[in-house]
Amino acid sequence: MLAPPEVAFARHDGVHLAYQVAGTGPPDIVFVAGAMSVSLAWDEALSSRGLRRLASFARLVTFDQRGMGLSDRVAPDATLSMDDLVADLAAVVEASGCGEPVLFGTHNGGAVASLYASRYPVRQLVLCNTWARLAAADDYEFGFPERVLDRMQQRYETEWGKGRIIADYGDRGSHSDSKRIELGATHNNQHGPLFGLNRSFDVRAVLPRIEVPTLVIHTAENFMVPPAFGRYVAESIPGARLVLLPGSDHAFLRTNADAVIDEVEHFVTGRLTAFSDRLRMAMVFTDIVDSTPLAAELGDDAWNALIEEHNVRMLCLVEEMGGHGIKSTGDGYLAAFGEAPAAVRCARSALEAMSDLGIRLRAGVHLGEASRMGNRDVSGLAVHFAQRLCARAEGGQVLVSEDVRSACDGVDPGITFVGRGKAQLKGIPGEWELFEAALPA
Repeated sequence: MLAPPEVAFARHDGVHLAYQVAGTGPPDIVFVAGAMSVSLAWDEALSSRGLRRLASFARLVTFDQRGMGLSDRVAPDATLSMDDLVADLAAVVEASGCGEPVLFGTHNGGAVASLYASRYPVRQLVLCNTWARLAAADDYEFGFPERVLDRMQQRYETEWGKGRIIADYGDRGSHSDSKRIELGATHNNQHGPLFGLNRSFDVRAVLPRIEVPTLVIHTAENFMVPPAFGRYVAESIPGARLVLLPGSDHAFLRTNADAVIDEVEHFVTGRLTAFSDRLRMAMVFTDIVDSTPLAAELGDDAWNALIEEHNVRMLCLVEEMGGHGIKSTGDGYLAAFGEAPAAVRCARSALEAMSDLGIRLRAGVHLGEASRMGNRDVSGLAVHFAQRLCARAEGGQVLVSEDVRSACDGVDPGITFVGRGKAQLKGIPGEWELFEAALPA
């Protein structure tokens, strides 16, 4: 899975709730993230890795709470209730086809998940870095004083978009793009109803009524929501187990995902499995022949327009044939496919698709393992192998490796291969069999 899962929408009382589904089950895990944009998290290199790991051992459903991400906004003067958020969660569970899901709640999503678990069938409940009530009370002395909550609400309403608030929830060193993250997560006018709800809800009375197996996880040095809040939740739910993990980050997906998800996977499945972001993919690397003299001849404006048209055509062609457009390389293109025949056919079609632009392409295709770099890029020897094959090709030629030829053998009889002998590829040890791929005229 190179790209984020497709976005669909559940509806409740006219509110559109953006949700995404990844992986296969059972079990089904519904990630109730609360006041964060999970659709944005799928586009981030750090947080998306944690989501992909959850999807590696379960069918994962994520969604944007109303007011966040791609879901509908809340009217600034609206009175938002926890019942609204629980009903929204129920709509997502139904729309995504979950039966009795595992609920994984974090931030204010922990309270939403707890309320849901007290009303609807749930297989298991996981709560991470969450709370039952924020404000202090006579029987809740570790809660925040009202003056602290007032200051927090003021900061949300006046400082959102400057990158300072989200940095408080996680490792400051990992939030170089925190301004974009804040502005992409929600609008400034949403913080009145959203934080107003978060500071006022109190689900303490509900916790003793939860009867499903429950795991409570909290980062031990969490200063935004100290571990006393998580300890209270665990002690209030019958049979719940509390795990305190090293770390200070509240937003665990970006910096502490592995430690948290280790606990989640073992709780949900009873085991731990190795997780890797490495995938076996067919990499296609194309290159414009004699691009430097052509650029000099055309001039910057015409060359840039030509490259833009080339990139648009490449992306359309790659997606039409079931691949993932990775990136433009300046005078070429890199794409990834799950199957070698589709990659070869795309490479051949690309050479023909650019002929009316007055440019000639060459291409290399290799099948091997590559590592994800976020959701939009890949790296690894397979990428370099395809690039080296492309560099050896002549204009109008598609060179492929033995791995590609073998993967196509007997699968797509329309593709033929002609041996082009052995060659050494720059930076890759050994000699390698090369083949030219062709399609019927």
